Amino acid sequence: MGFWRKYYLLGLILILAAVLRFWNLAGNPPGLTWDEASLGYNTYSLMLTGKDEYGILLPLNLRSFGDWKPALYAYIDIPFVAVFGLNELAVRLPSAIFGILGVFGVYLLTLELFKKKSLALFVAFFLAISPWHIQFSRPAFEANVALTFNIFAIYFFLKALEKKRLLIVSSVFFGLSLLTYQASKMFVPLMVAVLMMLYWSKVERSKFAVYSLIILISFLGVLAYTFFSGQTGRLVTQNVFAYQRSSELTEIISGEDGLLGSSLEFNILHGQWWEYARGLSERYLIYFSPKMLFIDGDYSQRHKVPDLGALYYFSVVLIPLGLIYLVRLKRRESKVVLLWLMLSSLPAVFSRDLVSLVRALNMVAPWIILEAIGAWWFVEWLKDNKGNRMNWGNLGSIFMTIIILVNFIIFIDRYFIHAPFEYSKYWLYGYRQVYDQINKMDLSAYDKVVMSDEYGQPYIYYLFYTKYPPEKFQKQIVLVQESPDVGTVRSIDNVEFRHIRWPFERGDKNSLFIGSKEELPDQDVLPFNEFNLIKDINFLNGEHAFRIVETK
Repeated sequence: MGFWRKYYLLGLILILAAVLRFWNLAGNPPGLTWDEASLGYNTYSLMLTGKDEYGILLPLNLRSFGDWKPALYAYIDIPFVAVFGLNELAVRLPSAIFGILGVFGVYLLTLELFKKKSLALFVAFFLAISPWHIQFSRPAFEANVALTFNIFAIYFFLKALEKKRLLIVSSVFFGLSLLTYQASKMFVPLMVAVLMMLYWSKVERSKFAVYSLIILISFLGVLAYTFFSGQTGRLVTQNVFAYQRSSELTEIISGEDGLLGSSLEFNILHGQWWEYARGLSERYLIYFSPKMLFIDGDYSQRHKVPDLGALYYFSVVLIPLGLIYLVRLKRRESKVVLLWLMLSSLPAVFSRDLVSLVRALNMVAPWIILEAIGAWWFVEWLKDNKGNRMNWGNLGSIFMTIIILVNFIIFIDRYFIHAPFEYSKYWLYGYRQVYDQINKMDLSAYDKVVMSDEYGQPYIYYLFYTKYPPEKFQKQIVLVQESPDVGTVRSIDNVEFRHIRWPFERGDKNSLFIGSKEELPDQDVLPFNEFNLIKDINFLNGEHAFRIVETK
């Protein structure tokens, strides 16, 4: 009972975090992305054969669609696929569990930073209900696992100031983060540098600091090996420096100035350096933009909630309060949080996309710490003013609770009710429904089966939902590299994955076609007896997704 009385609030917060991450986990998001399906099938392949889908034994990176994902998530997922089978729940459970562990980790970290249990509970609570954190800890996102590793790595580094041997634990967690997600390859070295800079005097003479450095260098050596062996994928093609101003635009600008595009004067005034400086500044500042944080959120419908930003509306007030408190505190612990916040968006800033909340997921922890500090400080101020005649303390606490509760209810409504309907297309809803139907059929009985690539990477869904034997697939896989970082598989057995050319293929006998209504239009299918419309599948908002048609 003593233990429960001491930790019951933390226990309730963790239960809340678990409910928000486990509730209808297989059904919301309403479909698997191709990255989730790829992680799931590679997990299945590793579990059965010890090899990935390409037949590579115990890989460090998954070639996937040619973009070389770190493989650690797939290894973590093996027990879940073994117990629950190859399905949406098994693929997403590791991310959800690491999301809950992240809530516990941020409690420990805040307690270690500020030595205030009440503040640590505030931080844990706000992370438990955070839209940004929930958004990326329900689907199978490696970024969420890496975030949790980073939280524990920073926590154990701070604990190591008292028990130096824990530096080894910290370095292992940082190393695991490096092997989990691409963004960690930039964030982890920067965060380690910050911690060493702030606390160098406390760790410089420790033999464990040397051991920890050796461990980190070993992890970095593994990354260097994969990099120089060509396993780079989007790390090379998706960075901002891979995209330069067009020669046509350069000619226009040089013509306006009357300068040669190759001249020194032109390069000083209008060189590519200016495009990079302007673009990086815009990308960096957007992660501190109130519009992005509180109104719009991510630009991708897959990474956002309808009508809401990455943080709650009440954060507009609480975050500045938390910032004021930290600045006034004037301690190294404040610098840890603030420098963490300033550095954590850099992997996203240097990527191609203008906004990517998943690549900037490390930001969620310092934002939430600031938000929680603001709420905690406000409550503490209310307690100090509780004894006056107007009883402002109670009124203020009730008002803040109502505001937080209303914001939370709005988020629950948008995420669990509206988002599946509005964004099911972007979550590739429909693939499972297609295979619920065609798994009842004997595809080998058809001379030809064609599945449209309208929504990208259909082959991985075929492997996933048919539980195609990995040994059999490994012997026949041919990746068609369509760009430096994206490839696909065009056929498996008698199944082809490509655009359906219905005007030319409608005469093919004994064939099965799975595609969109644009590829298999009503006027060219429904009136004719030689075609059998087996099923139409719609997105949750009623728009058409897939059509299954066989030719007799």
